[in-house]
Amino acid sequence: MKKALCVLLSVVMLLSMSVTAFAADTKGAPSQTLPSWLPDDAPAPDPNSEISIVHFYINEDGETIVYDPETEVIPYSTAYGDAGTAAIYWVNRSQIYWGITSYTKGLMTFAGDVITNRGGFYLLGDIEFDGSASGNIMGVTTKRGTNTATLSGFMIDAKGVSFTAPDVSSSLTY
Repeated sequence: MKKALCVLLSVVMLLSMSVTAFAADTKGAPSQTLPSWLPDDAPAPDPNSEISIVHFYINEDGETIVYDPETEVIPYSTAYGDAGTAAIYWVNRSQIYWGITSYTKGLMTFAGDVITNRGGFYLLGDIEFDGSASGNIMGVTTKRGTNTATLSGFMIDAKGVSFTAPDVSSSLTY
């Protein structure tokens, strides 16, 4: 019994030393430098948090623009309505960004679509949000000339009241 207890104690000590040595090894630790794709003027990450969110887009000149979605609307195609705002823009020839913001406080559900003049139809259904919702549509088909994308839809609040979201269009010519 004494011998088994000694062996068990030795194993526990060996494991604790291994865990300590493993924790001290920083060769595989994540880098503390910011990633190269992060814009230079992006706000510094909060050292007390695990996740930092930076809102930015690439403009027509290839410049990275950082913005605050609480105070700024993306300076591309934006429409203002009684219920909120809607925004859409081309990120590149095969990707479209869309966003919707409600003036009404509380939980909303958005349903709508993005239609392109090149035959694209992208359904945006039953998206629940509180304040704003957005997303990217990848793999959009475009052709030489002017390509247009239009966002339209409606929002329903928790009481079942429906609001028509403002329609908005954006064009990309190449």
